[in-house]
Amino acid sequence: MFKKKSSLLLAMLLLLSACSAPAKKEAEAPKQQTETQEKKDKVNLPSQNLMAVTWYQTSAEAKALYTQGYNAAKKSLEEKIKNKAKGEKLAVVLDLDETVLDNSPIQAYYAINGKSYPEGWHEWVMYAKADVVYGAKEFLDFANKNDVSIYYVTDRNAETEFEATKKNLLEKELPLQSDGNLMLKAKGEKGKDARRKKIEETHKIVMLVGDNLHDFATPEDGSLKGRDKFVKDHANDWGDKYIMLPNPMYGSWEGTLYNNDFKKSDEEKDKLRKSALKVFNIEKNTVEEHK
Repeated sequence: MFKKKSSLLLAMLLLLSACSAPAKKEAEAPKQQTETQEKKDKVNLPSQNLMAVTWYQTSAEAKALYTQGYNAAKKSLEEKIKNKAKGEKLAVVLDLDETVLDNSPIQAYYAINGKSYPEGWHEWVMYAKADVVYGAKEFLDFANKNDVSIYYVTDRNAETEFEATKKNLLEKELPLQSDGNLMLKAKGEKGKDARRKKIEETHKIVMLVGDNLHDFATPEDGSLKGRDKFVKDHANDWGDKYIMLPNPMYGSWEGTLYNNDFKKSDEEKDKLRKSALKVFNIEKNTVEEHK
């Protein structure tokens, strides 16, 4: 009798256990589905840059554009040297990042790991081993040999990143005519206009080289239309006094999309990026703004 009761009790316990297990799994399933959906819905903004970084690092087209830009710069500078007035001190002003030095490895880190600037940027600068972009060294050596003053005007941090930046330039055997020719961004400074004006006190700036519109001047109107107008107004300068180099990874163009408010959420930035696009509507057979 006791054995029968024990067997019956054991059977009931097993039955209850079997019934309750699926219920627990069923309760967990919606939660897991919700978490999975939330992960899918969350915008991974840095990953959108993956193709741009890949193009920048691997494409022959990017290298050709740099070579083309610096070839044009050299040809233009040759003419300016020939035509300079007696006693005139000529200067070329260059941005550093993506103009002379290739920082795409940190951009690759952002794209692959879902991170964004400024995380890791300072560590990258302190690494001080950025490669030189195509054509830059040949142009800089030419300018240096012809007694043209070379100024590097960069928005790297003057207080904490000067020595590492200097080390990077020297280890890549790029001409640095004096510490004063390496002009990093001071605390509280906005833009590069003040540093360019400082150079103009003693030199005639005959050329500016950069990958960002602000490397040449600060447009009065920073909107998309205002920036386009700046390009048109300076049509005769491009390829002569102004040498623009390719950078699809970042720049002031991106900030323009957000009204220069980088505090916006990734979801807001994603919407603003898309809203700036012209999209072909297959059904209507027309091009329209993304909504």
